[in-house]
Amino acid sequence: MTETRGPSVPVGFPIRGWLADCAPQFTRDLLSLARPKSFAAGSVIYQAGDVGGDVFGISSGVVTLQCRFTHADAVVLHMAWPGEWFGTLSVLLERGRRITAIARTDVELLRVPGEELRALLRRRPEWFAELGRDAVYSLDLATQGAVDLLIRDASARCAAVLLRLAGRRWASGPDADVPTEIPASQTELAMLCNVSRNTFSSVVKEFSSRRLVSLGYRSLTVNDPARLRAVADAG
Repeated sequence: MTETRGPSVPVGFPIRGWLADCAPQFTRDLLSLARPKSFAAGSVIYQAGDVGGDVFGISSGVVTLQCRFTHADAVVLHMAWPGEWFGTLSVLLERGRRITAIARTDVELLRVPGEELRALLRRRPEWFAELGRDAVYSLDLATQGAVDLLIRDASARCAAVLLRLAGRRWASGPDADVPTEIPASQTELAMLCNVSRNTFSSVVKEFSSRRLVSLGYRSLTVNDPARLRAVADAG
């Protein structure tokens, strides 16, 4: 992994999700502390239980957020995409990490050092509320994901989960229906959809015949988010 101290924010860094809802001055203050950092695919960014308060934003690539709350096979919780942030909870709670973050692909991140962020919050305590927005954003994401897993129809449930993993479940704007490749095996995807491997294969075969998705080596591409969203919503 490498880190540089040049211009803090790469040109074109996506401001969306949590940060897009924050006060503009907070966004500027946060990004002024950021330093580019890269991780190769498979690298552990941090592990559950680690002590540390660095906060990360994704410039490019995909990061998996993992835990072992339940069954040993149920590891991957979510895939985070460019514009998403992670690590803020440790700053708010001043506790160890609750999840493990791993680079699923080569990733370019923005790292905000925890000590510098805490110093900013001491100077501007009103920014705690802005940082807390990310906790609400994460809670909404977890709740929406849990609701999708309650969908009875297997095809609709798989559609909903695939859209979430591709960052397209609740997307809006010009990028809402852009095809997206999910870097995960069918076994992982079946687990995340809470279906058997055979059921997932049948569902995906049907989706593929309709050109909603296409399969690659340890990957699946959501070709038509709008039509797949209609399948999820019909469930």
